[in-house]
Amino acid sequence: MKKFIVLAVILTMAQTIGAFAGPEGKAIVPPPPPPPPPSYFRPDEFDIGAFGSWMDFTSTHNVTNGSIHGWGGGGDLTFWFPWKYAGVRFQGAGFDISGHGNQRTKVVTVPGFAPVTVTGGGGSFPIGEINGDALLRLPLDDFWPGVHLAPYIFGGFGGVLVGSPGETHTINQTFTVTNNATGETHVVTFTGRRANGIRNALGTDRVLGRIGGGLEYRFTPHIGIFTEAAYVIPNGASNNFVQWNFIGLRYAF
Repeated sequence: MKKFIVLAVILTMAQTIGAFAGPEGKAIVPPPPPPPPPSYFRPDEFDIGAFGSWMDFTSTHNVTNGSIHGWGGGGDLTFWFPWKYAGVRFQGAGFDISGHGNQRTKVVTVPGFAPVTVTGGGGSFPIGEINGDALLRLPLDDFWPGVHLAPYIFGGFGGVLVGSPGETHTINQTFTVTNNATGETHVVTFTGRRANGIRNALGTDRVLGRIGGGLEYRFTPHIGIFTEAAYVIPNGASNNFVQWNFIGLRYAF
């Protein structure tokens, strides 16, 4: 009887130890770490953007009296390749250009006479600009998850369309001329024209090249803001200008 009791106790203990030990040979595998958040800048994107814009001809060598600048706005269409770091873009913008804004300048109308003080300028005229660009971008959220910012550079070609700038300003100056031998005097009026500065700088419609860079921030994979600046080089001498696109909104499909 004692043998049966001892055997029953041994069998019970063996079953209990086996239940706590688990299946023989099964290893405990830890769960995989969660994947990093996806980048908001994706391949095969098609983007639509709109922006305010400003251009400045002050650094142009032909612009010597005051600043010629313009405010405007535009839009763009961008496609990013399957390699999401490169893309192409079509961009257009329009500007209202102001030239010299009532600048007072000295003009010599007749050699040997004192310079004439001339007030001119003011008014405005339109300029249109179209461009095709190649782009390279670097989404920072590829390296720092949660930092949905992408610096980018671009370069391309296009054209600038110059509207009517109100070509010239009339200059009138009256002189009193005295004959030293007889003492006789005559009143003489000279009339001239002062050419518009932007017409001197750009002339007519021109093709252009440009290079620049910018920053884009995405709030979601579809909605973002951006700002960018470009140095624009129309064909011809001394007529380059700077363009800054700001308050840009972008939607990515």
